[in-house]
Amino acid sequence: MLDLREFRVLDRNSEFYGTPVSVLMDNAGRRVAESVLRSSEGRRNAVIVCGPGNNGGDGFAAAFHLRGKMAVTVILSTPGQSARSELLKSRFELISDIVCGREVIDTFKPKDVVVVDALLGSGLKGPPEGDFLSLIVLMDRMHSLGSKVISVDVPSGFPTQVHVHPDITVTFHDSKDGMNELNSGRIEIADIGIPDRALKFTGPGEMVLYPVPGRESHKGNNGVVTVIGGGGFAGAPTFSSMAAYRTGADLVYTIVPGRSYNAVSCFSPNLMPFRTAGDNFSPADVTTAMEWVQKSGAFVIGPGMNTDDASSSFIERVLEAAPRAAVVDAAAIEVAGRKLSIIEGRRVVVTPHAKEFEKLTGESISGELAGRADQISSWARELGVTILLKGATDIISDGNRTKFNETGNPGMTVGGTGDVLTGIVAALLSKGCSPFDAARLGAFINGSAGDVCFLTRSFGLLATDVIESIPEVLVRYLRD
Repeated sequence: MLDLREFRVLDRNSEFYGTPVSVLMDNAGRRVAESVLRSSEGRRNAVIVCGPGNNGGDGFAAAFHLRGKMAVTVILSTPGQSARSELLKSRFELISDIVCGREVIDTFKPKDVVVVDALLGSGLKGPPEGDFLSLIVLMDRMHSLGSKVISVDVPSGFPTQVHVHPDITVTFHDSKDGMNELNSGRIEIADIGIPDRALKFTGPGEMVLYPVPGRESHKGNNGVVTVIGGGGFAGAPTFSSMAAYRTGADLVYTIVPGRSYNAVSCFSPNLMPFRTAGDNFSPADVTTAMEWVQKSGAFVIGPGMNTDDASSSFIERVLEAAPRAAVVDAAAIEVAGRKLSIIEGRRVVVTPHAKEFEKLTGESISGELAGRADQISSWARELGVTILLKGATDIISDGNRTKFNETGNPGMTVGGTGDVLTGIVAALLSKGCSPFDAARLGAFINGSAGDVCFLTRSFGLLATDVIESIPEVLVRYLRD
């Protein structure tokens, strides 16, 4: 059973991996038509109620496949509604001659009708109103008078309290979260040809997960991040901080030891760096770090840090004390490997490469992709965290779900791109994404930004180039 949002992810990724939405729609219509014919029990009339979106397009396709097998009538949600896309227009043209007003339904004997509910799909954002509500009432009335009602993908209005109550729901690929026989009737799961890669790999569909700011939002509503790092390398926390900003975080606080402060503060006026008392991190700095972590939705710890005793003790104490979601990277991974309890069961994304994974778990990473995936999944489940294993193919798992990411290129072996990924993931966590969603979306954005850079920078791309390409990825793939 999948979350409703996951099917929007799958639709977009299916197209990305070579199976157009038009094919999925035609397959969906065919499967619905087959269910209608199987379940009609001698009823001769099919009345298909179609909304303005892709769910309505599935209804158009079902009408096309039913023509000649039953008497088919199509009712539109709004009289004279226009198609939202060329895809819907092309499917509508195939059945436009059988479109009637809703009053036609009174000419049928209810017990001789199969009503196909293709009004509203899984993208519903609130209780149905207006024409949608009145059609839901109409379909439920027909049902009470003896019509068979079959919903397409989800009952219209679901998951709100106001929804169609069908005899059957023909749902695509898998049952949707919350569906059961009480609210959806008999659930028939139909294969509509979603490609295997769309299920296993990230793609533009992951952008559905990005929390788009509301029009009335203000500073601080869209992500506040604290980045804790530096000491060994000043660039690493700088890259993470700038990447968090470019991913859409409103505020980023950067906590660095004294020896890194000047380099970080001079990098960009956008940064807000704060220095600790000494030149290196020590347990005495935990209170300072926690002051900023408490103001954040998520924090990063580890980039550019040393693993001397004082720094390690500082990392351990911050992770033990901080209640916020965290990205554990670089030096912090090694520290966590020595005391796994400081990350267990937390809203944590751990971002190791192969050698860091060995420091975390004591195991060498498997050489085969499938073996690596099983290994990452097993450790993520055991620790109760999300692990994002960086590599030519990234592997992301929370122990229950696993995804692969193949965006990116060999030019991204340059230093700093891992710190960029860390900042991207932290920004998404701070915006409210779950650790698994932040990790898989972050991997896609980071690799895609690297691919944008590679077109003009080739093997000369730098981490700063990747950061500056993040907004282009957002522009390219974010849409309603």
